[in-house]
Amino acid sequence: MDFWFLTFLFTVAILIAVGGALLLVGYLGTLPASFDHGWRVWAPTLLLPVVGPIWFAGTHWQEFSRPGKQFLAGLLLLALAIGLLYGAGPHFVDRMAAGVK
Repeated sequence: MDFWFLTFLFTVAILIAVGGALLLVGYLGTLPASFDHGWRVWAPTLLLPVVGPIWFAGTHWQEFSRPGKQFLAGLLLLALAIGLLYGAGPHFVDRMAAGVK
């Protein structure tokens, strides 16, 4: 293994860990609060795990801007990790496969 492969793995792992934590914190910040606004608000938040919390935080931005920002930052970090994994991952696989032959 070389330095760049370890850097790649570390970066993807950190992006997934931090993005997942922010996603979970944002979701847990919006879901219980949506129960206070009636079933027409909490049902989409509960049943649509990505769109529901964003919709709830967007419609109640004054009170729930922080969980909304955390949820969006988590989604962005996870998308960045997936993009990095599928974008640079084949390059590292090709390099490691050439070293095995």
